[in-house]
Amino acid sequence: MVDLKVLHITESFGGGVTSAINTYVSHSTQYHHFLFATVRDGDATGEEGDGLFDEVVLVERNIKAILKLHYYIKGLNPDVIHVHSTYAGFFVRLLPFVDTKKIVYTPHAFAFLRNDHPLKLRLYYSVERLLAKRCAVIAGCGRDEQLLSQKFKKVEDTFELINVCGSMPVVNTKDKREEKLVVMVGRICEQKGYDFFSQVASLVGSDVSFLWVGGGDADKVEVLQRAGVKVTGWLSRKEVVDVLSSADLYFHSAAWDGFPISVLEAAHYEIPTMLRRIGPFTAESLLVENTVAEAADGIRKYFNNDKDSIKKYRHNSSTIRAYHSSENLSVALDKLYSGFRFS
Repeated sequence: MVDLKVLHITESFGGGVTSAINTYVSHSTQYHHFLFATVRDGDATGEEGDGLFDEVVLVERNIKAILKLHYYIKGLNPDVIHVHSTYAGFFVRLLPFVDTKKIVYTPHAFAFLRNDHPLKLRLYYSVERLLAKRCAVIAGCGRDEQLLSQKFKKVEDTFELINVCGSMPVVNTKDKREEKLVVMVGRICEQKGYDFFSQVASLVGSDVSFLWVGGGDADKVEVLQRAGVKVTGWLSRKEVVDVLSSADLYFHSAAWDGFPISVLEAAHYEIPTMLRRIGPFTAESLLVENTVAEAADGIRKYFNNDKDSIKKYRHNSSTIRAYHSSENLSVALDKLYSGFRFS
């Protein structure tokens, strides 16, 4: 094992960020990994204790966490401080006691990509531009995030960390059933495009079953349910995998995102995959749907055995499996962290 300490920091340990961090650690076990994090209420997935960390420190989300972080960094003296999520990236890069030459920042979806007021988006963009000076590297989770980070950093100070889904359990072959099932996995929020998903479900109608795996605010859940979408709420990891693997079609409706772990998991199980047009997918030349009407039409054609539609969604799944490999991620992480070895 290489004598190099990597401290991972996030204020959103839960959901997809949990999977991403644990995967980074499992693909770079030649280094020592530590975690300092808070878990968002309702976001726990059961994977929070799965990472191969030398030490895990979970704290409450309050102002005292900053003081605890100060003491932890001082005692640990890490070689690399890998900050995950835009909120953690904002706060950690502002802290005067953090050595900015050690910081690797992975946004897991830039805030300026959100569906928000234009003035807010400009503010988010300006903040990212300013704070880019207070980190050594921006390591995007996917090609699109790396390309976006080059607006703020030199090309050589950016990295692409290919998201992979890691080890997945073996599942039973889907039971034969009459139901035609379309699945989406994620928090029910604007980022994940719950409104887009609900509109598509309404257009397609009751011939196809739509299932959202995840939870969220009651008013957003109601929007989905009114459109005929069944909502599972938050499930255990095993339950999510069981439901996902039973899908006939995975439909990722996010309005903005990193490269989602749920998409990778669907691809792992060779589930044909429909993707909404957003940067992470177009950057990799995947086949996407631009509008609600296009997505609804694609679903109808797919379940009516249209050869072109079947080929399109299978192509997405197979292309993602080939590119998002463990080998590619391991090489990228080793190159990233080893660059700090003698700094």
